[in-house]
Amino acid sequence: MLVLGATLGLLGGVAGPGVASAQTATPGVTAYDPEAFADSAPATAADMLRRVPGFTVIEADTDLRGYAGALGNVLIDGVRPPSKREDIDDLLARIPARSVERIELIRGGAPGVDMVGYPVLANVVRRPSAAAQWSVEGGLVAANGWAAAAGQAVYARGWGDAALELSLKVEPELDDDSGAGRIRTFAPDGSLAAAAAFDTRALERAIEAGSVFRGPLAGGELTATLALRRQDIEADVAVRGADAGMVSERETFDENELSARYARALGQRTRLEVLASQQLGRLDAFERSEEGSGDLETFVERTETGESLGRIELVHERTGTFSVTAALEGAFNFLESAARLEENGTAVDLPGSDVRIEERRAESSLAAVWKVAPGWRVEGGLRVETSAISQTGDSALERRFTYAKPRAAITRDIGEHDQLRISMSREVGQLDFGDFVASASLEQGQVTAGNAELEPDQIWRLAVGWEHRFALDAVMTLTWTHDEIEDVVDRLLVVTPDEVFDAPGNIGDGRRDTFAAELDAPLDRFGVAGGLLRGAVLWRTSEVTDPVTGERRRISDENPVEASIAFTQDVPAWRLNWGLAVEHIGERSVEYRFDEVTRESEAAGWTLHVERRIGDRWRLRAEATDLFGRDFEQTRESYDGPRSASALEEIEQRSRRSPGYVSLTLRHSMGG
Repeated sequence: MLVLGATLGLLGGVAGPGVASAQTATPGVTAYDPEAFADSAPATAADMLRRVPGFTVIEADTDLRGYAGALGNVLIDGVRPPSKREDIDDLLARIPARSVERIELIRGGAPGVDMVGYPVLANVVRRPSAAAQWSVEGGLVAANGWAAAAGQAVYARGWGDAALELSLKVEPELDDDSGAGRIRTFAPDGSLAAAAAFDTRALERAIEAGSVFRGPLAGGELTATLALRRQDIEADVAVRGADAGMVSERETFDENELSARYARALGQRTRLEVLASQQLGRLDAFERSEEGSGDLETFVERTETGESLGRIELVHERTGTFSVTAALEGAFNFLESAARLEENGTAVDLPGSDVRIEERRAESSLAAVWKVAPGWRVEGGLRVETSAISQTGDSALERRFTYAKPRAAITRDIGEHDQLRISMSREVGQLDFGDFVASASLEQGQVTAGNAELEPDQIWRLAVGWEHRFALDAVMTLTWTHDEIEDVVDRLLVVTPDEVFDAPGNIGDGRRDTFAAELDAPLDRFGVAGGLLRGAVLWRTSEVTDPVTGERRRISDENPVEASIAFTQDVPAWRLNWGLAVEHIGERSVEYRFDEVTRESEAAGWTLHVERRIGDRWRLRAEATDLFGRDFEQTRESYDGPRSASALEEIEQRSRRSPGYVSLTLRHSMGG
């Protein structure tokens, strides 16, 4: 197993009041010992990472098939988590802070480390322990006449070089789709045509049980994980007024995952890693819409999914400044879905309602990291992907794809406080099998057909980033990214003998530019002892040709602005931590369908938390989120046919306020 601190060594020191013992191991690698977090007394590794300036956890993208392209930015003991479906934050929350030896922050790459396109990685290094450790937490979440119990239990035990972890978690949620609002429908001339009130209650409950075993095997280390997950969703919408009616939705998603990773050193400079995983899931969904006029519409779906994955990787450190990584990955994915749409008891022919999709995919890759000179790092690599997708059912089709995905990056350290990063790569989007099958939102009156001819988009991406580290561990990062996109995935028209439908599809070439700014600033020098301010803002522009009107417009569902700001403070004298986070600042988006344009916006959301330590083993945490409600707006322009050739039929405006909620959690931990 690769342990970066042991490989690179810890040299020198850079002190700051928030992380008083941060140490520089080598340019671009900084280590934080447990003493760095003594004032805040974190309970878990997740608490520790949240207090590291200049780093924000990025979760693995579970929508992407395969392993290498779907990883987050956190390592555990030098390797990535074997499961891409488990939230990294949940994984870190199961690691007690007392079992963490140090946290290493890696900027710009190091020999033997594949950065997977991220400019910064965090490595949580654990200390070996034979003592049993466990924690139990329970609490209550309440909002708007609704309350539910939440809880989590974690047990860990070590035996020499082996360790076992067991966990169980129950997490209820009142979805922010909930709330009361009104619907107003206007004629094309702006006159009010109808008005109605509605009330939505959307509840979710997630249950997850998991186990992780780590132990020596044949001169290496084996890590095996098993996870069982279930998510239940219940949503009811009642409409009162001219368009009175009721919409009910029920969903259950079950998922089982088994994975194993084996890592072993082959000599002094080579490391072997083998990964295998199997995931199976099933979705059962039912939606019913009954209007005041007596019209009845139902949509029923059953979908089964699976992914079998194998990967082998070799990392060879030729010298202390040059390393090469070679990997081969293969996967088999399938999705089988049967859906039925009925209107007043009559079945509606819906493309993609009865399909089975299979994909066989292989990817080979070769990458190298070279420290050309002090302060200079060059990364280069090439991945070649081949895949075959076959579809049977009401839309039979088979296709094959081959894509080369080169990548090159240069990192330059400028003095002790600045780093410049430039990269160029070709990315290939991963097709979402859900776009191949039919779906419906009866509450919105929208039915989406599946598209068997969908192809992945291909992106040439140029990224330029600059990071400046101020004194006392404040960090500012600026990043500009430009994308040239082929085969943009958006929405287009699908015609059948009886109906016309909207569907996902490729609509031509486009472009996208984003500019992101992030700031992490400890506030001790401003007189706020133990305070940390974090802010992030992203501006995005995009352009593509509308397949209906032929005019240039944004790509659907992309927010032009995304922003958040958070303040936290540790108060050791009172044995507490508190903070305020404001998110979703300025978020709005537009979706273009062949006969509709939908604009959505949402008000900023906020969360206030206070956590109090009681003795050495107990913690009490209280949270309030959007306590006075949060506003959502939607405007939908509907046309009597394709927008290019049809007149505007009506404009529907929906406004809704979701209720806030409060939670109270008590945590007890033992062992260590």
